[in-house]
Amino acid sequence: MPVVSKTIEVSADATSIMAIVVDFEAYPQWNEGVRGVWVLDHYDDGRPSQLRLDTEIQGLEGTYIQAVYYPGVNQIQTVMQQGDLFTKQEQLLSVVEIGGGSLLTVDIDIEPSTPVPVPMVKSLLNNVLDHLAENLKLRAEQLAATQGFQRLAGSPENSSSRLVWP
Repeated sequence: MPVVSKTIEVSADATSIMAIVVDFEAYPQWNEGVRGVWVLDHYDDGRPSQLRLDTEIQGLEGTYIQAVYYPGVNQIQTVMQQGDLFTKQEQLLSVVEIGGGSLLTVDIDIEPSTPVPVPMVKSLLNNVLDHLAENLKLRAEQLAATQGFQRLAGSPENSSSRLVWP
């Protein structure tokens, strides 16, 4: 199966986006297809190295054990070690800062465990990537706006009766 990729522009810096991505256990708060995420193991530096991910997407439930790698600055890769529905599932998430925001790219490569026509798999993957990227973008932009709002509202020149948005 070829790699399917999605790139979108996000109005947030790379550090903010990556902070959302590495907060694995918070995924259910912003991605309704994720029922739960548990960190199973860590690298010596404290970063998660293995996850359990429970999902329900379009009525299909799945449980996955994922290895987590950090191949470069602002990159996270997950590789399925065990799971339902797939014999292979690898994702690479990359963030590159541009101007006043960032480009978020998600690449995914899967092999279904049952025979499924390639066009159907590609269509499903494109839907999943669109959903994931848009949810991550929305979360990052909401947090960026909230953080900017909190910084401005908390500054001495702003009274508590007048809230200022960036």
